[in-house]
Amino acid sequence: MKSIACSILFFIFIHCSVDLRQVPPPSPNGNTNRLQTNLPLVIGKFEILSADRGVYTDAWRMAWKGHLTSSGLFPNVVADLGTETITEYYTIDVEMKSNFQDKYNWWYSWPVLWPFTGIWPIQYREGEYTVEFKYKLFKNKSIIKEETITKNGNTSQFLFGLYKVRNFHRMIEETNLEAVRTCIQNLSESL
Repeated sequence: MKSIACSILFFIFIHCSVDLRQVPPPSPNGNTNRLQTNLPLVIGKFEILSADRGVYTDAWRMAWKGHLTSSGLFPNVVADLGTETITEYYTIDVEMKSNFQDKYNWWYSWPVLWPFTGIWPIQYREGEYTVEFKYKLFKNKSIIKEETITKNGNTSQFLFGLYKVRNFHRMIEETNLEAVRTCIQNLSESL
């Protein structure tokens, strides 16, 4: 009996967590035939200010590269200059910070803990997510623009909120995508 209770608690804690690593995939929606500038863009410093940043920093870097490539702003977006000798280029440095807070309404949800453990359907959960991008745009190592963009998103789940996290993942991905699009639009205005 004790092992059943331990396994139920184990599965509850596994399914309750919301994964913040929702990287928005780039979409080819830009007009790459009419570029806004002829200079290439180098993605310089890209930092995620989070405890588990090592897991998805490369995924975010590739997503940024994809979004910047499909935006139609730059002819070439690279992670580093390499051995090429380019005299004029843009560089972007990005810092990303995210925060997710969730809360439960235990007046509705208490029977899921006892006596209907794991089967009580009414589990009201609210989630609020904030993402902040701070970027610096350089042209030939002189700063052109520095800006901080903050986007917020929130959603709730009424039925099986402890277990169903798909709505929270979708909200996080949409908020991240909105922040990336705002950054690219602001970059376009500053070129």
